[in-house]
Amino acid sequence: MAWLKRGLVFNPGLHAPWIHTHAQVPTAFEMDGCIRVYFAGRNQGGKSFISYVDLDKTDPTKVMDVHDRALIALGKVGSFDDEGMMPSDLVEYQGRIYLYYSGWNQRVTSAYHNTTGLIFSDDGGVTFHRSFEGPILDRIPTEPYMAVTPTVLIEDGLWQMWYVSGTSWELIAGKYEPVYVIKYAHSADGIFWVRPEGVCIKPNHNLEAYSRPCVVKDGSLYKMWYCFRDSIDFRGGCGSYRLGYAESADGIDWHRMDDSMILQGAAGDWESDMQCYPYVIDVNGSRYMFYNGNGFGRSGFGVAEWVE
Repeated sequence: MAWLKRGLVFNPGLHAPWIHTHAQVPTAFEMDGCIRVYFAGRNQGGKSFISYVDLDKTDPTKVMDVHDRALIALGKVGSFDDEGMMPSDLVEYQGRIYLYYSGWNQRVTSAYHNTTGLIFSDDGGVTFHRSFEGPILDRIPTEPYMAVTPTVLIEDGLWQMWYVSGTSWELIAGKYEPVYVIKYAHSADGIFWVRPEGVCIKPNHNLEAYSRPCVVKDGSLYKMWYCFRDSIDFRGGCGSYRLGYAESADGIDWHRMDDSMILQGAAGDWESDMQCYPYVIDVNGSRYMFYNGNGFGRSGFGVAEWVE
């Protein structure tokens, strides 16, 4: 069994010329008539916003429709998401869709600060609204840097989250670069979260960073896909993002198995330097992984299929 590449699916320059650059952090959700993939585009000012594209359920390489505007406006001036939004996960609960996303602010000392926000849809994912202006995950005494990019599962009334938590900003070649790990949290309502100590994926060294966990439960086994990079030469160089994989019996202690995370098939130019931000979804008995390639999503996103 292996992941088989199906190729580049969505190129913003080709499919959505209204977007200036990027289709970053693809986040898939099954609709009645399609697979809707939310993503982060960027405007001419470099600010990210959320939009979506609809794909054929029987062949997710086929684009059916492309949304022609941002899903929701950026936050009010001074709020946590006034300079950028990126989708992370969607959960349906009691007829309401919860869309978790990362909010961005520019900084003076470090390059940015980002936290986790939440918007809601009551019409099946067509439109979304804010119920509050603040983030649901921010810095706390034991996590002083960032808390972003969650994946969420609901099991027997318990909301479980795996998310990215910053550990430091390190001065690398004259520039401060972020280092972050994957952590676990739980909640009774999906809004207020308890964040225990502990790291899910153990770093190989103190400059290794992990992003975009995506967790699926198969029977009694938790499976996590994510991406990881070095903090040196990671913008298209030898330290760039690669895809990783881990398994867990309880969702808290994880066994890292990165060597098994190989995508078979010819490497396209769009992913020649980088593979990142995976999102795994099961549709009609098939398992798909959407992911970004070069430039952290500048080249668009592609898909791979799990085959036997």
